[in-house]
This record gives sequence, structure tokens and C-alpha cells, in this order.
Amino acid sequence: MIVKMKKASFIFLDSEKDGALEKIREAGVVHLEQDFTGSSDTLTSLTAACDRLEKAHAALDAKVKADEVKYSAEAAESLADSILGKLEALKEAEERRHAIASDLVKWEPWGDFDPSEISILRSRGVDLRFYEMSRADWAGLSSDYRTFEVSASKAAVYGIVAATGEEDFPEAEAVQLPEFGITELQKQDQIEEKKIADIEAELVKLSPQKGLLEKRLAVLTQDVEYESLRSGLGNEDLLVYFNGFLPVREAEKVKALAAENGWALILSDPTEEDVVPSLVENNKVVGLIKPLFNILEVLPGYREMDISLDFLISFTLFFAMLVGDAGYGTLFLLITLIVRIKAKKGGPGYNLMFLLSSAAIVWGVLTGNWFGSVALGSWAPLKGLVLPQIAAFPELFDGVGDSSDNIKFMCFVIGTVQLCIARLKNFFFKLPSLAAFEQLGWLTMLTGIYHIVLFLVLGMGPIPDYALKLIGGGLIVVIVFSKQEKGVNFFKGVLRGLNPIGLFTLFLDSIGLLSDIISYIRLFAVGLAALAIAVSFNAMAAPLMVSGSIFAMVGGALILLLGHALNIVMGALSLIVHGVRLNMLEYSGHLDMEWSGFKYKPFKAEQP
Repeated sequence: MIVKMKKASFIFLDSEKDGALEKIREAGVVHLEQDFTGSSDTLTSLTAACDRLEKAHAALDAKVKADEVKYSAEAAESLADSILGKLEALKEAEERRHAIASDLVKWEPWGDFDPSEISILRSRGVDLRFYEMSRADWAGLSSDYRTFEVSASKAAVYGIVAATGEEDFPEAEAVQLPEFGITELQKQDQIEEKKIADIEAELVKLSPQKGLLEKRLAVLTQDVEYESLRSGLGNEDLLVYFNGFLPVREAEKVKALAAENGWALILSDPTEEDVVPSLVENNKVVGLIKPLFNILEVLPGYREMDISLDFLISFTLFFAMLVGDAGYGTLFLLITLIVRIKAKKGGPGYNLMFLLSSAAIVWGVLTGNWFGSVALGSWAPLKGLVLPQIAAFPELFDGVGDSSDNIKFMCFVIGTVQLCIARLKNFFFKLPSLAAFEQLGWLTMLTGIYHIVLFLVLGMGPIPDYALKLIGGGLIVVIVFSKQEKGVNFFKGVLRGLNPIGLFTLFLDSIGLLSDIISYIRLFAVGLAALAIAVSFNAMAAPLMVSGSIFAMVGGALILLLGHALNIVMGALSLIVHGVRLNMLEYSGHLDMEWSGFKYKPFKAEQP
């Protein structure tokens, strides 16, 4: 259920704004209408503090689990100082290694020697200078100076010119070599490398304390939000004001707070122009689907429908059919149970997996699919639970024939029923507007097109006469009511519906109904593919498992393990690609849902 909201407009004296904002934050029910972007020295300081904490937090290993720690602002700041200090030392060490690497490149053509030896020679009257030049230029120097070629490449010669007493050096610019030789530079590089490794190890040791930084960041973020509001409030003379939204149930509480403090408060229903946050609340059963919505990061808009229950029911069914294997379902159930016990706490996510795993087990039991094994499917206790009409291995049942058409038929029935429910819900949602009756037209067309789908895909014919009448009648209803708007004459709305461009769009949408129903066959196709993969890997491993060779049996076991693991991963992907799609696109599309909502986040101070 999407909670109804009230728009709240607050007005109070500028001299009272600090106390007023603090009390509104303590109430913790008002969602600010906009992100205030004020400016003040305090806000600048708080923003800088947040950036500093975020930098320190980002330096810690995200894979390390955070310890439970008691919050202390001083301890958090001290930890941040320590981390940032280590980051600075790390940066210096990395820059030093980069400089050493550059020096090593410069030294390489000259070989390894101690630069201090040059100073010794200079003290004894022999000076050396190093040059890099072309072969032609170097050859010109050799006749006038004492030259020593150290090394050469295709492009240049690396040489030394020696001079004693008053002798001159060439006018060419000499190469300034590093202070240390190659051996010393390599030692320094090893020292810096160890320093970097030590700092990184120290950061890993500090990583379990990242929870302290997260709590401090949460406090600072709240302070930033508060100061942004405080310094960004609209003002008029001596008054300040702002707007927000709050649940209807909190209206009396806020009224009493305003009366008690002498504020001006206007509570009104949101208008069509207002961008209202969505607060979705459901009972524990329907709330099981919330973790999936959180993963998908979707939320219905304030003026849309909450389809949590519909999504939960249909996704559970889709999960069962797409996984289609009681063995896999049992694995999911056991893994969820083990993780739940290890975590020592429950939650909607675990409960959702318990439900989905159980659904997969039920479907797998009814179809006789246990890890794609014919042997398990034919075992008497399990075979007795199978419905032969939808059996994964129909050859185990006399006189049944191929069960594929039965499952395809089920897919089309499921699709038609779900899409008709969407149109019916949309009808009641749009009442009392005349445009609501357009939904009944689409519902009627869906019912007729369902028979065409059965004929085209399953060869179930002939198409009954009433199916074409349903399509035609539904089409007329859509034309008549699709353009009916408030304040517009009924017959003018009908004429708008007869617009040629609109009729062409209507034709395309009608074809879309056919593809929407047919798209539900993916429930059969993906389940069949998963079964075929499991059967194939079982067939590959079977000869090895009975060969009598230990090596062959190990190989067979690996084939089974890897094959079924691959199948499970592909099944998980298919749930997102197909199971979610049928709800988010086909079903939601017929509900005219855009999932345009954003979360209700009240202005409040939470304790760290």
C-alpha cells in the first residue's frame, strides 16, 4: 500500500529558525520538498569533514567485515587522522619509487658505478662529464677531447669526456646524472616497496574499524543536511519558510507541534504538479517482495499502484517454472537455511528465498524433475507425486504423450489472466473517469486474442466466432473511451479517438497484445532448456560413474558438479531476464506503470 501524503508548508520567524528546525528534525516525519543548497562557513566546514571521512573510509578494504564498535566522534576522527596520515606516507613512497624508476632509466646507458667516485677523481684534478649525442657529433669530439664511449644505440652515443687542469669541456650540454648509482637506487626502491607493503598491511588491519567511520559519516551527513536546510531556507523580510510532505497519519502530530511553538502551518493535499515521495507499507507476507525491489532499485510513483502482492505471487510462480527442478530448489532451501543459521538473524530476504525455494520444489515434484535425472523421476515414491500431464519425462507414463503443449497452454493461460487482471485493476484505479472504460476494451481484446494465440502456436482451432467479436467490440470501446478527458465533451472525445494517427497507433498496440501473451511461453522455453542441459550433463557423466575406475568416477563427479553449477547460474540469470521482465514490462505496461517513484526520506536525526 502506498501511504497517502499531505503537503506541509511551514512559516516561522527567522530568529526562531534554529529551534524550529531542530524540533521538526526531532519529529522526524517531514520529507523536504527539495534538496536545499544553502551556503555558510559551517556548511563548507561540514562538507570538507565529510569528504575527509569518505577518503579515509575508501582507503579501507571493502571486503573486510566491519566490527561492531561503540560510536565516539573523537575515536572516529582519530582513526581518520591515522588513515589519512598513512595515505600521505603511501603517496610519498609511491612518488619516491616513481622518481627512482626514472633515475634508473637515466642511469641504464652508463652502467653501474658509484657517483662518489667521480667526486674523488675531481678532488685529484680529473673532472668527468657525461654526454648523450649523435654518432656524428660524438666523432667530432674525439679529435679534440679525451672521450670514452660507454654505450651506444642506433640513435645516440653515451660517452664521457675527461679533463684535467685548465682543459675545457665541449659546449654541448652535459647530462646531469642522479645522485646515486644503480645498486644504491635499487636498494632504495626495495626500501620504498617494503614501506608501501607495510602501510597497505596496516590499512587492512584498520579495516574492521570502518564501521566507526561509517557511523561518523552518517552523523556528518545529517549535519550537512541540516545546515543546507538552515542556510538555504526561503525568506521574506523576517520570515522563513519551506515545504515538505508527511504521511496523513502524522498530520495531527505536526499540527500540535506547530500550535505549541507558534508556527504557521498549512496542510493540503498534493496537487498534480507536486513531486511527492513514495512510502510503501505492507504486512509481513506481502513485504517479502521488498528485498527484490531493493535489488532492482524500483519504486512505484506516488500516483501509481502498489503491486507488491501481485509481484510476489507471479514472481514465485515464475521462479518455480523457470528453475523447474525440485533438486535445485532443495539446494536453494538448504543454502538459505545454513546462511540464516550462520547469520543468527532473519529478515525478509531469507523468508523470500524460503518461499521461492519451496515453490521450485513443489513444481519440480509435480513435474518429476530432480536434477534432470530420469532414474530419480522414475523412483516409485517420487513418481507417484507427478502430474503426468505436465511431467518432465512423459515417457515414464503410459498413454500420456508429449506434455509440452500442456505446459505451453498453461503459460498462455497465466499470461492472459495476469494481463487481464492488470487491465481490470487499471479500470477501478481510473474510475470515475470515463477513460477508465478504455481498460475494459483492452481486457475484452485480450480475451479474444488469447484464442488466436492458441490457434497460431498450439494449433487449437478453429478460432471461435466470439473471439473475433470480442476483439472487434473491445476495439470499438477503446476508440470511444481512450481520449475521454475531464471537461471534454463526450462526442469530441470520440472524434479524437478516430484520429488516423491514433488509429494507426491503436493497431500497433493491438498487435502488441498478441506478442505480450506469446512472450509468456518463455516460462516453458527456459524451463525446457534447463532440463535439457541437466539431462545432457547427466548423460555425459553416467558412463564414467559406472566404469569402475576411480579416475573416471572422479571425472564424472566433476562433470556433474560443473554442469549443474552452470545450469544453476544460467537459471539465476534467466530469473532476472525473464521472471522480472514479465512483471516489470508486460504486466506493469498494462497497468500503465512507469515505476517513477522515489523514496520517502524524512528529515530527522538518527542515533549512530
